Amino acid sequence: MGWGVDERTAPDTYRRLGETLAADLTRELAEHIARTWRVESRLELQFDRLYTRLYLPAVRHGTAGARKRYAGLVEGPGGDRVVFTGMEAVRGDWTPLAKEVQRELFARLFSERPVDDYLRQVVADLRAGRLDDRLVYRKGLRKDPAAYTATTPPHVAAARKLVGKTRGRIAYVMTLAGPEPLRERQSPIDHEHYVEKQVRPVAEPVLALLGLDFAQVVGDEHQLSLF
Repeated sequence: MGWGVDERTAPDTYRRLGETLAADLTRELAEHIARTWRVESRLELQFDRLYTRLYLPAVRHGTAGARKRYAGLVEGPGGDRVVFTGMEAVRGDWTPLAKEVQRELFARLFSERPVDDYLRQVVADLRAGRLDDRLVYRKGLRKDPAAYTATTPPHVAAARKLVGKTRGRIAYVMTLAGPEPLRERQSPIDHEHYVEKQVRPVAEPVLALLGLDFAQVVGDEHQLSLF
């Protein structure tokens, strides 16, 4: 089967190719099921979407791509957009800041725009306290805080400091005194926690693709060399 491809027609061509492959696989699957189990297959594979660019994170300590975790660039009538599956940008246990940074970094990566100035400014603003409204963790509490005896996750520690609330979602921030409930915070926010636990983890995969180092990009390299 021949597919002539040029830059102007590539998206439509690959979309048609995806639809054709889905139809071929559906037919092969039906034949296999009929031949093996002598029943009629009612399964149908459908072409979902075309990613013009795709990122597959490697499995930890491996080289293969992680299952159900990826980010891809999708073209649409309203312009290009980055779609995330299974990554921090669409998970409920990450802060709004981490999600925002990951989305922007991949948008820049896929459009071949620089990421270093953006990331450097984010870290500077974070340390200056200008992003405090985006640092809230939210996590569900499944039982009374006192019932957690083996371990004490951060949201449980924060819940124990709340007055009159023992169930539901806990909104908390990490402070210099540990996790504290958002509405009853007493201590200063631990901004370095957010640099290391929220910004760095979502930034390093993108930086690695570009051959960049997090500490160098955000200007921490000199500080680290002093210790």
